[in-house]
Amino acid sequence: MEQPETKQFGRYEVLSELGRGAMGVVFKARDPQIDRLVALKTVSLWGQEPDEEKEFRLRFMNEAQAAGRLHHSGIVSVFDVGENPENHDPFIVLEYVQGESLNRILSREKKLSLERSLKLAEEIADALDYAHAQGVIHRDIKPANILITQDGHAKIADFGIAKLNLAHFTIPGRVLGTPAYMAPEQLSGEAVDGRSDLFSLGVILYAMVTGHSPFQGTSATTVCFKVANREPIAASALDMTLPPQLDAVIARAMAKDLNERYQRGSDFADDLRILQQSYKTTSTTTSRRTSATTGTRSALTENTSARHPAANVAAAGQVVRRILAKARIRDLILGAATLAMLTVVAVQLKLVRNKHETVSPSSVRMTNSAATVNLDSALPSQTLVQTESAPRPPAPTAIRKKKTPAKTSPAPIPAKQIVIPSSIVELAVQHQFKDATLYVWVDDKLALTLPLHGAAQKKLVVFNGVRGVTAETLKVPAGKRVLRFRALSTDQTVDLSKTLSAEFVGGDTKSLSVSFEKHNSTMRLSWQ
Repeated sequence: MEQPETKQFGRYEVLSELGRGAMGVVFKARDPQIDRLVALKTVSLWGQEPDEEKEFRLRFMNEAQAAGRLHHSGIVSVFDVGENPENHDPFIVLEYVQGESLNRILSREKKLSLERSLKLAEEIADALDYAHAQGVIHRDIKPANILITQDGHAKIADFGIAKLNLAHFTIPGRVLGTPAYMAPEQLSGEAVDGRSDLFSLGVILYAMVTGHSPFQGTSATTVCFKVANREPIAASALDMTLPPQLDAVIARAMAKDLNERYQRGSDFADDLRILQQSYKTTSTTTSRRTSATTGTRSALTENTSARHPAANVAAAGQVVRRILAKARIRDLILGAATLAMLTVVAVQLKLVRNKHETVSPSSVRMTNSAATVNLDSALPSQTLVQTESAPRPPAPTAIRKKKTPAKTSPAPIPAKQIVIPSSIVELAVQHQFKDATLYVWVDDKLALTLPLHGAAQKKLVVFNGVRGVTAETLKVPAGKRVLRFRALSTDQTVDLSKTLSAEFVGGDTKSLSVSFEKHNSTMRLSWQ
């Protein structure tokens, strides 16, 4: 939409508005000096203290200069920085990319094909490797910051200014951005490096191939807790067509421990390339197997239809001999499905031969100058043999009597055991205790004793003021139950209790958040 009150940013002519975000507005603009379309992103400093504003402007210039040094096909280029002459808000001039964000694509398509997902993730990993080698960390890799060009390639946006977003526009208890895509060390306010960006890319890859976020929750607190403490369900468990090798790659990218994660974007990209090659090979093999099976089935049908069963035996045998005589070792391996099918055909033909005694044994063996296939032995073992026709052994004249098993006393029937199904309750506990204990009773029976230990943390991003986070799993028998919680500090200065009633279903899983507010003066229980 047109912005009549803002027609000019320095020399840049504003053409239209592209979108609005937490930090400002993005415009489509034109650089008249070289007649080039650009994307102009403004940064609002509303509400900043004078000292903070001065520091931000200085860091804004430094970060923009660092991002301006990045020249990579997978990164949106930074062309210029400046200030709005009307309100003096800073702005940054970026490469204008014709396309749409990955976030919008996933919202529309839910998930992408495996081939497309692996290719996009590979391009992003290569771009991150280049940026990290230049000493530039993004810190906010998420689908909204990935642009997909019209020809289907990925480009990372917001390099250089994502760090300023998180550092200067964080509100207590809330973070700008999507916590579900942020690494555990970012959520706890620890130092980050390039491996944090790779964690975020692993989350994006998971979302692309499954259509779901690996860390889901109804609140930012629940999501952050799962990022720090929970392992997501394997992608192949949500979509059985995905290869298990993909699970290993995603698990390494999203490892909680920095040292167990991919150390470089190039390592991540290399594994993605191997997966793509494996996927293409598997697809080609499957296609060849399908084609071979179809062709063999058609040949058998054509040569064995409208004939006497005895003639069908001989004709089918000729088809089998002709196929196997022309096969190579490579084709035998790839055509495992075909050979298995032929084995079934051979058994069926053998049954037909037994029914029609007029067919001689030699008609079942197929012999030419190349090889002889014995349907009784060659097909099951996939072996070609040369043999002479041999008379069929006479049928047995007597039937052996079956031995009657000796009578034994019946085993005693064990007494039936009554099993009460259980429901799983995942407890997510956030507290401000240095040392305390959380007790949980189920119907007046003590079911859990959980130690709570916290430590002072500085520069928290999400868990503002929270000194400790822990998790535990509790089994609750099915039915209507009463849960009672008691938190007692070691020095016994804090003693809080809370009770709730709920209906539990066997085999079900629920998530319960236990939090302490106002410096441990209040306990709060909430289902997630």
